[in-house]
Amino acid sequence: MGETEITIFIILATAILLIFISGIVVFVFRYRARKIAYEAEKSRMNEQHQLDLLRIQLESQRQTMQFIGQEIHDSVAQKLTLASIHTQRMEFETQAPVEQDKLAGVSKIINDSLLELRQLSKSLTDNTLQNAGLDELIRMECEQVNATGLCIASCEITNSPVIDIATKSSLFRIIQEFIQNSIKHSGCKEIKIRLTVAGNELAMTLADDGKGFDTVEEKHNGIGLDSIRRRIQQLGGNYNFESETGKGVRLNLTIPMNNTAKTKL
Repeated sequence: MGETEITIFIILATAILLIFISGIVVFVFRYRARKIAYEAEKSRMNEQHQLDLLRIQLESQRQTMQFIGQEIHDSVAQKLTLASIHTQRMEFETQAPVEQDKLAGVSKIINDSLLELRQLSKSLTDNTLQNAGLDELIRMECEQVNATGLCIASCEITNSPVIDIATKSSLFRIIQEFIQNSIKHSGCKEIKIRLTVAGNELAMTLADDGKGFDTVEEKHNGIGLDSIRRRIQQLGGNYNFESETGKGVRLNLTIPMNNTAKTKL
């Protein structure tokens, strides 16, 4: 084999080797890209699955509450109404003042119980949560808090998000949980709620001016914070609590809007 043939052989071998190495590199890069895409799709499908489960759970709870509320209205409340009418008739017919007083007391207990049952039935069958927007729900909650006189609740809503019932319910329950914790445990005078939607992200801040707490101490993990954390995680969101003793509590959370597209249950 001459020198020319050796040179050609080396060149061909080198070219083949380079092609082989390039093929391996391309294969590795494509494999990694496909693996990353697969993991991303798997994560997205898992998040969607969790949201679907949450929607089913909420719809099941809603239907159960409506059924219970309707049963209370149609059965228990009707029987108490008859008992109230019968007691009032007995009170009217009896001539003994002592017996009249006793029957009047029984009648009052029945009527008070009937009123509470009707209010409970209405709250269970109320479709406000399903029909109202998140901004409307937040404003109504602030009005209810302000009506108690315990503290002042205010809200600032930049954009009103269009979201599905499951996400709306979870976010509203987070707000209610935060408000209840603030009223019960912090001794706050003011609660502020800020909601905005920017691009592909929903951001919300909840803050009070109460006594705050040490976020490191485990004993504070059981005052409703676990429920808030769980709901945010189910929505695929991120959050952080900011608090120091004597400086109130602030909850910052963000939810990807691609997880909150409005859908029918």
